[in-house]
Amino acid sequence: MSPWLWIVLSVLVLAGGALVPTLVTRRRGDTEKKRFAARSCYAKLEHYVNPPLATEDEVAARSLRQAQERWHSAGQVLADASKAAEFELAEQIATQGLADVTEAYTRLDRPTPG
Repeated sequence: MSPWLWIVLSVLVLAGGALVPTLVTRRRGDTEKKRFAARSCYAKLEHYVNPPLATEDEVAARSLRQAQERWHSAGQVLADASKAAEFELAEQIATQGLADVTEAYTRLDRPTPG
């Protein structure tokens, strides 16, 4: 084999090895963004459901109980989450809880989560 072939192959191997950390960091960065978004949504839901709001309106009370259950569920998912899909699931659960809070607060004429 010619020495030029060895040089080209060596350069390709080095370039490939240099790209691996960049690709891994990019994927990890995506997971961190999902983690931040999920925890932010979870904290916002916590603000509205802990401590629970007492109300005489049965429909609003049911919505608030459901929102509190979703807060607990999102917390359980976040406790074990390590992948982007798991953080997305936790964010989705918390978002559904915020929708329940919005429904209840609208019935009670209170400011809704924005």
